[in-house]
This record gives sequence, C-alpha cells and structure tokens, in this order.
Amino acid sequence: MIAHQMARAEILALPAVITLATLARCLDLSEPTVRSLHRSGELERLGIRVNRLGAQYRVITSSVWDYLGLPAAQPCTLRSVGEAAGGDAA
Repeated sequence: MIAHQMARAEILALPAVITLATLARCLDLSEPTVRSLHRSGELERLGIRVNRLGAQYRVITSSVWDYLGLPAAQPCTLRSVGEAAGGDAA
C-alpha cells in the first residue's frame, strides 16, 4: 500500500497526537526517513515535538501545524448556560 500526501484539510483534522507514520504522510516523506530524522534530533530542531510512550512515539499535532505554517485549531470558548440557551446571562 502506497501512502499519499495528506491534504491541508486532512492535516487540520488530525487528533491532538499522531504517530510517526502519520507525520511521514503529512510531510510527504517515507516512514523510515521520519524515524531517521527523529533519531538524529532533526525533528526537534525543526520544532516538531515527539514524545515517547513506552515503546511507541507520539507527535504533538500542534507542533506539526506550526512547522507547516498552518493555523492552529480555534480554541473552544465556554459560554454560560444562559447564553447557550439564548437567554440573558447574569
């Protein structure tokens, strides 16, 4: 199976953390290349944050968005119950 490069919308729809394989698709690189970049410390120098969880690695998606120059997802805002229901919030 050949992985394809991800579209901008696909990248922006990613969850908070992704695998190195998904990062490879985001960057249009092979997974072995991304693993090599990680081992050499190059991903961290580029600002792409990778955390080790046991034997697995997880990439912080917001750091990938920053590297690619994509806008971060808009944060959710909390509204009072009155506003959410359309009433006056006191």
